[in-house]
Amino acid sequence: MADTSDTSDIPIVPLIGVQKPAESLVSPIDRRSDFYRHAALVVPHPPVAQPLMTLPNILTFFRLLLVPVLLGVWELSHRLTPSLCAVIFIAASVTDYFDGYLARKLKIATVFGAFLDPVADKIMVATALVLLAVSPPPPWTPALMTAPVVLIICREITMSALREWAAAAGGGASKAVKVNTLGKWKTALQMVSMSVLLVVRQPIGDLLADRADSTLFLSLSRGAYVGLWGGVVLGLWSLAIYFANVWVHFVYPEVKKHN
Repeated sequence: MADTSDTSDIPIVPLIGVQKPAESLVSPIDRRSDFYRHAALVVPHPPVAQPLMTLPNILTFFRLLLVPVLLGVWELSHRLTPSLCAVIFIAASVTDYFDGYLARKLKIATVFGAFLDPVADKIMVATALVLLAVSPPPPWTPALMTAPVVLIICREITMSALREWAAAAGGGASKAVKVNTLGKWKTALQMVSMSVLLVVRQPIGDLLADRADSTLFLSLSRGAYVGLWGGVVLGLWSLAIYFANVWVHFVYPEVKKHN
């Protein structure tokens, strides 16, 4: 009886539909089954279109449309213009929460929505910040509003560029820039502070005639300004953490394999 321990001379038996032979006569049948099953999984399938006009995406589109509305209302000379601008910004902030919540709850998240949501957020926030820097509530001046506004906008631009690079780099770099808890607190603090600053631009006497001499709005304005700076600190802190997480990928970039 021939010795079958050396299988180097055993011919390769090609599988049906497999261009490169990958099995031999001594291969058990279950391995062949696994090979076919794996081949079936990696065969490209026709792409499936995702719906664009889902409820979360509609809310995101609505938030984008509120940006020119905010700009138009800001220029009105009506007595209640500051309050209307505050309502518009607060409405945009509410949609920012609900579009993400609904996408997760209803399991209708889309790739386009994942792209559009942060874009809409940054456009609305940047617009409101610039407007506040131009015409801040008392007791603040444009000079005092410039620093936090510039720092917040520069941080967001840098963070967007970092995430774009990480997505292109892939691997561990992409995972290292996922939103952390500190970033969420930063966003919440900035949104609340900006909403209050927009509200207190309206003289309290225009809303409550009998409280015209009240210093309530002045106190709220001071607290919101401190909160805005708190958002700046949290934003820069979280940015430093993101950079620390990806720094190794800058020093030792992963080499992509090309077939």
